[in-house]
Amino acid sequence: MNSMDLTHHSSIESFFREVVMDALERAQVAATEATECYLVNLLGAFATTPIPDEPLSMKLVRAQGDPAERVKALKEVGDTTLYMTGFFGASLDRRGLVKPDYYMNLGEAAYGELASRLHGARSSSIGETYRELAAKFPRFVDVLGEVRKQVDFTGGDVVKLYEQWRETRSEWIEKRLRAMGVFVQADSDGDGYLH
Repeated sequence: MNSMDLTHHSSIESFFREVVMDALERAQVAATEATECYLVNLLGAFATTPIPDEPLSMKLVRAQGDPAERVKALKEVGDTTLYMTGFFGASLDRRGLVKPDYYMNLGEAAYGELASRLHGARSSSIGETYRELAAKFPRFVDVLGEVRKQVDFTGGDVVKLYEQWRETRSEWIEKRLRAMGVFVQADSDGDGYLH
């Protein structure tokens, strides 16, 4: 499959379902149906809501006392770190403040604790999903990296694509821009400019 185009799908869910299934195959990752659905829903959520501004570690510290708040914070930390490292891992590495491994360890631990907290609860199937996300966290980061490669930017806003290139310096995005007739180059202060 080449790049995906949202306009050919009836909903964002059907779009991400197809992209996730393809990405799992490309990354050679086996996942339960429940985990596949979880990834589809995670992508749909991040496509429609902004990434939280609060530092993830602070979110966990704040949620120490209340068990319900802790579960909510763990889910948000796991989801955010999975999304961020899958889609923006190279950018995180280049910025140098916090390495992608930190996010991967944080996400894996969050999903692992979530699975433990939900073990034996009525919603044990979601606990198993969190257990799978924790156990295969680096592999699911690869899956989201494959999803990112499949999203069709050609029908979208060139400016958004350029902004992503400036943030990530992704060779794949640079090639997409070049195919659209837009040539980018990094200058001495690290910013990029168009040709």
